[in-house]
Amino acid sequence: MSQAVEAWKRFATVLTTGEIGDVLDLYSPNALYLEPYNPPHRGNLLIQAYLKDWMGGKDAVEIDELAVIPAEDGSGIGVEWTISYTAAGRRWNALPRASFLRIGDAGLVTYHRDYT
Repeated sequence: MSQAVEAWKRFATVLTTGEIGDVLDLYSPNALYLEPYNPPHRGNLLIQAYLKDWMGGKDAVEIDELAVIPAEDGSGIGVEWTISYTAAGRRWNALPRASFLRIGDAGLVTYHRDYT
């Protein structure tokens, strides 16, 4: 399995388990995380803080992969996916997402862009 595929799997696991501490071992110290409606998050500590806040109050998180397209050289991946979760007493189902990850020489995510 390529490093990019492994990184995606680890990211999905962080979301479904809520193990936000694992973010520090997934993203490089100077990684860039971009997603709609928010300013850029730079560095694994800020990415961890953002994901902790975003995941707060979300339970029973499920991720379904629709398409996984790794780069031939293993340095990146594009994933079309959906997320479902319970929050504020309501179930949110199959919200569409797309993510693009780039992996650096150390095997850590250096760039992550999400689309909704």
